[in-house]
Amino acid sequence: MTAVDELRARLRGVIAPTVTPFAEDGELWFPGVRRVIDFLVEADVTAIIPGDLIGECLSLTLDERRALIAESVQAVGGRMAVVGNAADASLQNAIDLGRFSRKADVDLIKLGLPYPYTPAAATMLDMLRRIDDAVDMPFLVESSDALTIPLEVIASLCERPNFVGVEEWGSDIGRMDRLFSEFSRRLVVLPSGEAALLFLCLRGAPGLIAAEANFAPRFMSEFLGASQRRDLDRALALFGRRRRYRDLFREGLARGVPLFTPYAKAAMAILGLPVGPPRPPLAPLTEGETARLREVLRQEFDLLVGGA
Repeated sequence: MTAVDELRARLRGVIAPTVTPFAEDGELWFPGVRRVIDFLVEADVTAIIPGDLIGECLSLTLDERRALIAESVQAVGGRMAVVGNAADASLQNAIDLGRFSRKADVDLIKLGLPYPYTPAAATMLDMLRRIDDAVDMPFLVESSDALTIPLEVIASLCERPNFVGVEEWGSDIGRMDRLFSEFSRRLVVLPSGEAALLFLCLRGAPGLIAAEANFAPRFMSEFLGASQRRDLDRALALFGRRRRYRDLFREGLARGVPLFTPYAKAAMAILGLPVGPPRPPLAPLTEGETARLREVLRQEFDLLVGGA
């Protein structure tokens, strides 16, 4: 088994795209980073992605993204895999972040399309090849409804030994079925989002990527286990409970606002793991929103919460 094969085998179970803790002055809060990682290790999370979308990558400077990657690797200390987020609208920034991630000893990097652009398939492939040529380490790519990576691009990338997986958070069932049928023996197919999470976990995905893993990792592990056992009733029941949490901010998601970040941060604070507020333009929850969230955590996730 090659090193890349071993890495594919590790990308299973619950993977957490971690929130980014901030101090009261808005600066990165590294003690909070370490606390979050220790919590996730204890909950048997298998990998983290620091500085992803839920980690407010669009509000971080390049220096902060580098510092967050380095601190996360050090805090993990080999206890789980670390995915360095090198996705960036700038090709050179993506290369720089990838090279830094490699020097920081991450296990692999994550690449994406140059948000908010949607380049032609040939341009996508050229960009991803350039990054791989420059960085030369294992990578996975992210595909979504807004920035979909065509299956023919994925097929071409399979010629590259460093290409190990796809994070899929689209909603096209036909595409997801083809993706899994045609590539799951060669790649690790990891669902995220909503439709992809349900379909691909039931289809046999070895793991999942979920924002809720920041505060309810064992709940997400139970959902994944039920899906893998083909316990449809249990999997659908758990998925419905997760959906009721996401209903709290679904309207914001429809407007393109990543409200899963302030909600995840508020949930962690309620559960005794404060990570500070989100950075503008995101805002903390109101008292009313926090009260509704507290009730959902109690009723749907069976989490012990403090306060009224």
